[in-house]
Amino acid sequence: MSVRAAVVFALCAAAAGSARAAEVPLFVEFSDGFELIVPTAFRLGALQLRDPHVFVRVPLGPTTLCTDATDLPSVGLNAQIATSLAADENADGRLDSSALLLFRPLLSDGRSAQTLSVAGDCSVATPTQCLAAANATPSLRSYRAFALSGSDHCLEALAGTTSNWGSAAAVPAPGGNCYATTAADLVLDTGSLQIPLYDTAFGAPLPAPGGSTGGGLMRGFLRASDAALIPIPLNGTTVTLASVLPGGAGSCRANVSGGIDTWRGESGWWFYFEYRQDAVGLN
Repeated sequence: MSVRAAVVFALCAAAAGSARAAEVPLFVEFSDGFELIVPTAFRLGALQLRDPHVFVRVPLGPTTLCTDATDLPSVGLNAQIATSLAADENADGRLDSSALLLFRPLLSDGRSAQTLSVAGDCSVATPTQCLAAANATPSLRSYRAFALSGSDHCLEALAGTTSNWGSAAAVPAPGGNCYATTAADLVLDTGSLQIPLYDTAFGAPLPAPGGSTGGGLMRGFLRASDAALIPIPLNGTTVTLASVLPGGAGSCRANVSGGIDTWRGESGWWFYFEYRQDAVGLN
């Protein structure tokens, strides 16, 4: 049984501006709490920052280069995230960092349901078995699956909040058979960084109960005031996350079009991550 609510949730903050018309609105159906719900679980097996890019100072003789370190092989941010997601540094048979999406339940028929994002504790051995990490605080959202055509998307970048990084991979805009969630706040644990993101929403191709599905988009807002307090070890010293983002305090890249965004009167950055969902078991 369920109780339908005549509510439309916009998937972006009003103060940040409207999303393009091609992004679907999400009508939410609330559960009355009496159903027996068996969740379907997915681990974020890949997570790659698509926008903004990060820039670091690299000394070269008498000069210093301002280098895009987002996609550099081995040492770039995305390479480090990939390493962190696969790491088991203490060899205890458990992955060091896991983020889970739990669908309660996984639906493809257009009805709304709930999804939880939560830090997980997952096995290295396959098939991967996970449980919610101790003291983890779940972030609750509603979601709905769509069968879209043409230029319609389940989720996309907000107008005016991205930049042109040349040949770099674009921000994904999942369409077709896909799902979209409502927005909620979370702290994203990349394994090497913990990033507080506000109004975070997920949208992706609808996953099968087993296997892996790529092309997902997670977007959320990082306040400049928070970024200025997040330390990053870099070349034997410590800098702030703000200092490696375009237009941030201490950054070597200023005046980047779409570099600094505004949300609810706060300056900062809309972050756009591409993610892959890997089906896991729950224990």
